[in-house]
This record gives sequence, structure tokens and C-alpha cells, in this order.
Amino acid sequence: MTETHSHTAFLISRIWLLCSRMFPSRSTASDDVKLWLPRHKCRICGVEVEYTQVKVHYQTTHPEYGKWGRKLHTLMWLVLGSGIALVIVDALYLRTLNQILQYIIPGYLFGASFLLIGLHARKLIAFRDAWDKTHPLPNEKRTEES
Repeated sequence: MTETHSHTAFLISRIWLLCSRMFPSRSTASDDVKLWLPRHKCRICGVEVEYTQVKVHYQTTHPEYGKWGRKLHTLMWLVLGSGIALVIVDALYLRTLNQILQYIIPGYLFGASFLLIGLHARKLIAFRDAWDKTHPLPNEKRTEES
């Protein structure tokens, strides 16, 4: 019995040691913790931000992008909801009318998805260009002045 207990205690101590190395406590030095936290590179300004602070970064540094992102998120849910509604209507009623109608729903979902991706890419490029115009790099300033 004691031998089993010692093996269990040894195993628990090894797991504890492994977990403490993988997930250091926040009470340690902040530099050590920053090495372990996942990072996100801002799509507009290129600054690296902790994943826990991404939303705050976009709301404070890029408020227009944050507002637009919420609108895009709402639009995405509307497309998904309407797609689900179409699937239900198709399953209950449309398939009895004509078999060709079953291809409309995947076409709608793929088309709407590609439109949303294209809209996001276009707006992201516009926000990035606007950021670059209002926040030029010091090297770019020197080349424009000379």
C-alpha cells in the first residue's frame, strides 16, 4: 500500500513540476510570464499584444476598426442564421417542389462567405493604409524631406 502511495506521490510531483513550467504563476517576474503568454500581432499597426489584451488594443488604438469589426461580426451571424433558416425551409418544403433548389443554399453560403472575407480584406487594407498615412515611420519621414 505504501509503495503505491509513493508512486502516486511521485507521479503527482512530476505532473506538478511539468505544469508549473508550462504555466508559470502570475506572481513570478512579469518578463517570465510574458514569455509564456501567447501573442497576437495587430493587423493594422503591427504591434504585438497579449491575447488577453487584443480587444482592448483594438478598442483603444483603432476604435474605428473595433466598431467596424462588431458590425462585421453581426453581419456574419445574420448570414449564418439565414443559412440555417434556409436549410430548415429546404428540408421541410423546398425539396418537394424541385430538386434543383437544393443547390441554392450551399451557393448562398459560399457566396456570402466569400463576400464577407473580401469585405474584411478590403476594409483591413483601408484601415492599414490610413494608419500608415497618419503614423509614418521615422525613416519614411527622412526620405520624404530629402
